[in-house]
Amino acid sequence: MLYVVLIVIGLILAGALLVWPVLKGGPAEQESIPAVDGRVAPATLEGVLVGQLVDGSITRAQYRAALSRLAQRDDERHPMSVPDIEPPESSS
Repeated sequence: MLYVVLIVIGLILAGALLVWPVLKGGPAEQESIPAVDGRVAPATLEGVLVGQLVDGSITRAQYRAALSRLAQRDDERHPMSVPDIEPPESSS
């Protein structure tokens, strides 16, 4: 019985600690960078490109070309390495 009470108290404390930053105005109320028109400014290049596409500043072709260049740049900076896996031998 003592174990059950200790587990329940531990769960209540864990829940309170998870909610504590929100009640004190922590991560839920972080300041964001407002844009000129009152919206939140995008934090990534992809977000900027989408904003420009939605606003009509760039065309769909320009958007696709910019994303293609971005993907090439990311591939050069952070190449993916695929492990050498030999296909399983068939047992026929």
